Amino acid sequence: MNNFSKTFFTAGLCATLALSGCTSDFGSINTDRNNPTEVTADLLLLPIMHTFIMDQFNYGNGAALAHQLSRTNYNETEQYAFGTNESTWSRYYLQLNDIQDMYNVAGKNGQPSCQAIALIWKAFAIAQLTDLWGDVPYFEATQGGNNITPAYDTQEDIYTADNGIIDLLKQAEEMLSTSNDVIPSDLVYGGDRLRWRKFGNSLRLRYLMRISNRIGESALDIKGEIAAVMALPLMDANEDNMLLPFLSGAPNRCPIYDMRAGNFEYTRMSTEMARMWSQYADPRIPVWFAPTTNSALEGTAEYNGVLAACSSTTLTNIGYSQADVSMLGSYYRDAPDACSAILMNCSEVKFLQAEAIARGYAAGDMQTLYEDGIRLSMEYYGVTLTDEYLQQPGIAFDATQALQQIMLQKWMSLFMVGYESWFDFLRTGLPQQDDIIDNRNPTAAGEIPSRFYYPSDEQALNTANYEEAINRHGGEDNINTELWWE
Repeated sequence: MNNFSKTFFTAGLCATLALSGCTSDFGSINTDRNNPTEVTADLLLLPIMHTFIMDQFNYGNGAALAHQLSRTNYNETEQYAFGTNESTWSRYYLQLNDIQDMYNVAGKNGQPSCQAIALIWKAFAIAQLTDLWGDVPYFEATQGGNNITPAYDTQEDIYTADNGIIDLLKQAEEMLSTSNDVIPSDLVYGGDRLRWRKFGNSLRLRYLMRISNRIGESALDIKGEIAAVMALPLMDANEDNMLLPFLSGAPNRCPIYDMRAGNFEYTRMSTEMARMWSQYADPRIPVWFAPTTNSALEGTAEYNGVLAACSSTTLTNIGYSQADVSMLGSYYRDAPDACSAILMNCSEVKFLQAEAIARGYAAGDMQTLYEDGIRLSMEYYGVTLTDEYLQQPGIAFDATQALQQIMLQKWMSLFMVGYESWFDFLRTGLPQQDDIIDNRNPTAAGEIPSRFYYPSDEQALNTANYEEAINRHGGEDNINTELWWE
């Protein structure tokens, strides 16, 4: 073999060996470890929590419908000219898909506690959907391409059937209380098992009280379930609150801090909130609201409100003056990171227990729970509950007025927490709202509606199931169709 042939053979042999060496672990060498193709349960949990908690910071429709705030422009929703609220529908169904992925991944990896947390968030997400729209797709939802036209389930089944809201939260408590696997170090509880149990059980109490008007009419023993969950660990201190603080940098700053001046000036104190100041000098008012411009110029600090849902014509007729009505205060406006988004707080849980006792669903010290709820809410906002506040007529606990007092203080504790105070009003009619002058309910003049219209995409893409759902309610998509639990 001449020198050229030897050289050519040697080169070819080396190349062959090199290629065979490369291809033996080709897959691992070409895997980008900074871009995994399989997600872990904890990576799915973080954006789910962030989306849901931040979404509950509701200084718009939820607070306006509950008459916690009064908007003097762009206020069609509080005038009951309801739309579809389609963005919320889409966002929550997208999150339900991620929750299902989280549950599946956690099951594959032997993480029952992480599966339990997925069940808690699943219950929360579907409760939001059904409480805003009524009957919605649930049991056939989140199946991806296997079922792109899921059936609509009744709100009663969504709450009370196997794998419905209440059952999911019962399953979560069982799994969390009996498992010992590591819980992901989440954004709020840092993997604290007990605090997750408290949160899940507190949500369960919230939803049991929501459907408590149907006691005796449902196959679920709602009253018995309320007493049972009240014997379990519940949120009882502000460290248990499910919340996320806003941060100084975008995109996690308080949205009110970044609100353009025009929109900020349209957001005002309601007349109902103003009464909490004029009648009781509630110390949370100066945290939430600013003194009126005129009173500040005069060296005093007055807090006044305006009727909800007024048109520009009505505002003129009632003599509305921006300088004499309070806007939101520095707590929300002057710094990007002074406040937090709250999904659930412990003061709500105290009032839920107090209401359950007041209605005879459970036993306990109603007055102590009522006063603890007030104290915890005030402590959260950095103010002190004084004896003088608690001893005022209308605030001092009166067993003959217990429900009215509990629901008024619960309304305060839920300031800008999603639609929770609106749901309470639909369920109980408390606290009583001032009548609105410009009621634009399109199909029932002067009435208060119960739900949003279904998204237009549902009419076009899930037609048969959409029509079946509205046929259960008289054949039309009507915002005045009462929810099952009302």
